[in-house]
Amino acid sequence: MSNSTNPPTTEPRYFTKPGEGVQVVHNLKDPAPYTDLGYEEVDEAAYQATLPDPSEPPVLAKPCATD
Repeated sequence: MSNSTNPPTTEPRYFTKPGEGVQVVHNLKDPAPYTDLGYEEVDEAAYQATLPDPSEPPVLAKPCATD
């Protein structure tokens, strides 16, 4: 049995980095590897707020004019 004082959490943790997607990590004991790589931890509500509204229709690009 482990004598660890920081048991891993089963709740997902969200890490984001500018220009990249979000890393969702489960059972994380130490966030240092992610923060060392430049990721910032955000809470689930902040992550959910960045997602597009599913009730809104998708934005389609206008067709390009042909010469």
